[in-house]
Order: sequence, then structure tokens, then C-alpha cells
Amino acid sequence: MNESTVFLIEESFADGESVSRFLQSYDLRVERFDHPSQFYESHDPGTPGCLVLDLNVSLVAGITLAEQISQQGYCPPYIILGGEPRTCDLARAMRSGARDFFEKPLDVSLFVERVREAIAHDEQQRRQWEADQSVQKRINSLSPRERQILTLVMDGKLSKQIASKLDISIKTVEAHRANILRKMHVDSFIQVVCLIANKRELLDTQVRSVA
Repeated sequence: MNESTVFLIEESFADGESVSRFLQSYDLRVERFDHPSQFYESHDPGTPGCLVLDLNVSLVAGITLAEQISQQGYCPPYIILGGEPRTCDLARAMRSGARDFFEKPLDVSLFVERVREAIAHDEQQRRQWEADQSVQKRINSLSPRERQILTLVMDGKLSKQIASKLDISIKTVEAHRANILRKMHVDSFIQVVCLIANKRELLDTQVRSVA
């Protein structure tokens, strides 16, 4: 697995160098960027870590960056440094994954502690995201009809009821059910239910897209 990285984004090289230096002095791996767009262009979602945004960069630009990355799948947690942001900007930042806000001069020990917490949160959040991605990949492998039948199974419908609702034979329903188990990499529909129970929206999104 890749080493967790603190992605430092801010325009002032002198300040950035200082922040980088004390983070590195705490044995944290740091990668620095001059602007959100520079990070966006090179971001690898497979690299774990957290973002640190200095308000020398527009806070709105930083929040927009987080929102754009989230739309692509996963955005690491981030911390905001400096300035006096508007309450509405902070509220938007928290919704997009901001973990904390620090005024300058920094309380270095507390800041580093919160950076480590953000990295730990990323590890936990990333495991859940990767699990969701695995389930989504399996759901994506299902045909539209198989997703439709799986939705009905999740709703508690029996094969006979599904066959009647879809105007197909029970034998056809059973064939689709067997394909669903194979593609979902499980042995029973109890396992399918357990796998999707807390991720029903992943299946519902796919069904709506083919409805």
C-alpha cells in the first residue's frame, strides 16, 4: 500500500516551505502544490493521506477542488489554514470533507495531531470506499434484467412473484438468479442481502439508470 501523504496546497512558497518542514520533522510525508488545479491534475485517488489548504489560496477554490474530486469518486479529508473565512464557506467546507480549521500562527503540536487524525480517518473512510467500489463493480457486471430481478429479491419477492411481475417463466428467473450469485461472487442470496443491505443505493442507482 502507498505511504500516507499530506498534500499541502498553498501559493506562498516561504510559508509552504515552513509548513512542509515542521510536518516532515514529525515524520510525515509531504507533497506540496502551488494551486488547487495543480493538485487536481496530478491527483491519484489510490494514494492515501489528507489535504492541507492554506487560505493564501482562495478557500472557495479549495472547496471547489474537494467537491470536484468527490464527484470523481473519493476525496481525502482536508484541513484549512489561516484567514477568517465566512461562516457559509466553512459550512460548505465541512459538507465537502473538511476536518478542521486553524488560524495562524499555528499551534504546531495540535495541528500535527489533527493531521494525524485526518490521515487515520482517511484510512477508515478509504476502506469503506474501496468496499463500496468492489460491490459497485459486481453490480455493474449484472445485466439490466439481473439488476431488476435482484431488486425484487431485495424487496422480498419469491421467484414465482418475480416471474409473474416481469411476465417471464420461473425457469428464466431461476437462471437469472444463478447468474446473479455467480457475478456477485457469493453462494446464496442471504449473502447477497448482507453484501448490499447497507449499500442499497448502489443497486437502486443502477436500476434507475436502466428504467
